[in-house]
Amino acid sequence: MTTGNIDYATLYFKYKIPTRINGEPTYQSLKRLKTELRANASSVDTDLGGGDHGYLGLVLSDVEYARISPRPAAFVAPNFPGALVIDPAFTAMQAVQERETHSENLALYRECKNVEKALLRHIQTAVEEKYIEFLVDDDTGLIEDDVPTVLQYLFSNYGKVTSEEVKQLESEVLSLTFNPADPMITIYRPIEQLQKKATEAGIPYSVAQILEIGLTLIKSTRDFEKALGEWNALAVAKTWEVFKSHFRDAQKDLKEIRGPTMQQAGYHHANMLASQLRDDLVHQQTEMMAMVQTLAHNIQEENSPPTP
Repeated sequence: MTTGNIDYATLYFKYKIPTRINGEPTYQSLKRLKTELRANASSVDTDLGGGDHGYLGLVLSDVEYARISPRPAAFVAPNFPGALVIDPAFTAMQAVQERETHSENLALYRECKNVEKALLRHIQTAVEEKYIEFLVDDDTGLIEDDVPTVLQYLFSNYGKVTSEEVKQLESEVLSLTFNPADPMITIYRPIEQLQKKATEAGIPYSVAQILEIGLTLIKSTRDFEKALGEWNALAVAKTWEVFKSHFRDAQKDLKEIRGPTMQQAGYHHANMLASQLRDDLVHQQTEMMAMVQTLAHNIQEENSPPTP
């Protein structure tokens, strides 16, 4: 924990200057703003909220923070400790300890408030004034609400996602080309982002729909036939987490067989394509020969003398 008058944006923030949102905010621009806020808040260390994510708890709601925290430690911003009051019955040692504890609590409170103020300034700098003036206090000229409340206001009023945007993203996800040597997250994350966006639009995908999208991308590689068969035979409930774990293990098994670089990955697909190309060539050659024979026959008939 640091103390004193510190410019957290300059010294710690990853995004020291916010990306300016020109005109009315959109879902995409607000999503980028939230990404910047998350990175900035996480860049300042603290023991609050389990100590793993810095001040990220100042940006996320309690529900969001619970999803990313590996330990059951909610982020609770400290309250102002008030004036120092030492019990007259305390010994000199107890009085010293009380002063130190009060000083630490006060420093933690001020640090947390100053980081929060820096995050709110980031928002006010990024968003045009007319879109957040409802949140600005007339006396201070500052936003008095916490960051999650401000983000909720912005997304509710300007960050609505249309069904057309969801369908467009779905098309992009389904067109992904997955190399079995790549980390599985390269297909897991786009699907999860699709689900998140669909939820924002109020049309979330069912578990069955999400699994079908994942299976479509897996099948396109032609390298997970055994794992697909085992997936179909699974007796447990098929959830997204079970899907990720199952095919992550399947990829691990493939790497143990083919080597970490998966140099042979895709050979089934390649053989299938080669076989298909050979069949196409044979078919084309057969058609060509038939055409040549027909043409030769026609020419022969034209040149033959007429029958008396």
